[in-house]
Amino acid sequence: MSLDNPWSRRSVLRLGGSTAVAALLAGCGGGGGPGGNGDEENQSGNGEEGTNESAGSNETNETEGGNETNESEGGNETNESEGGNETNESEGGGGSGVLEPGEIGLGGETQAWQGAIPEQIAGEENPTLTLQEGEAYEITWENLDGAGHNIQILDDNDEVVDDYETEIMSEEGETQTLSIDEVTSEMAQYICEPHQATMNGDIEVQ
Repeated sequence: MSLDNPWSRRSVLRLGGSTAVAALLAGCGGGGGPGGNGDEENQSGNGEEGTNESAGSNETNETEGGNETNESEGGNETNESEGGNETNESEGGGGSGVLEPGEIGLGGETQAWQGAIPEQIAGEENPTLTLQEGEAYEITWENLDGAGHNIQILDDNDEVVDDYETEIMSEEGETQTLSIDEVTSEMAQYICEPHQATMNGDIEVQ
């Protein structure tokens, strides 16, 4: 019996050692497998995430950036810089505001009449003159470019109303005044006879 016990213990140790070695090998192999798989998954996952993130950012930048650019720049710039709105607003100032009886000041140059006074028409080209029917006005204009200009008040048939016109004046800096004793509904337009294609403005009578 004393001899059997040591052999039995050795057998147990052998079996235990073999089992431990097998477990260790299995553990190493298993650790490498899951670790490799995990790394591959992480790498592929990271790749997919990176792809998704980059694609998402690109799509976001392209769609949002593009839309914002198109909407803000296209819409706003178009609306703000349409010239039509600004021109309508500025011209509307002269057309919608009735001018008080008294003096109206213009500058005469070949490209257009330039509004000077009152404030409603200041800085406008060929401003609309909104006049009060039956009232008196004086239109004083200055020659700004030394070309030959005059001023005429026309009706809808392009005829001079009640001889309201001046002589042609060509000296730069010189001024002329056309006195209107009484505004009538016939008055439709004021022009420079030599440059009526460019120097013309509407008259509205109220």
